Amino acid sequence: MSADAYLVLRCDVADEQEIDGLCSSEGTWPVRHEPHTHRELRRLLKEHRGWRRTRDGRDLCPNHANQ
Repeated sequence: MSADAYLVLRCDVADEQEIDGLCSSEGTWPVRHEPHTHRELRRLLKEHRGWRRTRDGRDLCPNHANQ
């Protein structure tokens, strides 16, 4: 048996309707993380799925990318 690890980014926008107070959107890519970094994951999510990274370091899902 083996285990894989995948990188996941979560939207950093506050959402009072969620249990922990943050948006529940997660960004992933269907590749193992070994050769990839969070920087590469952010690039893929930006190009293909509309995610955005702000200057203050927050990751925003496509629903909140204009905020």
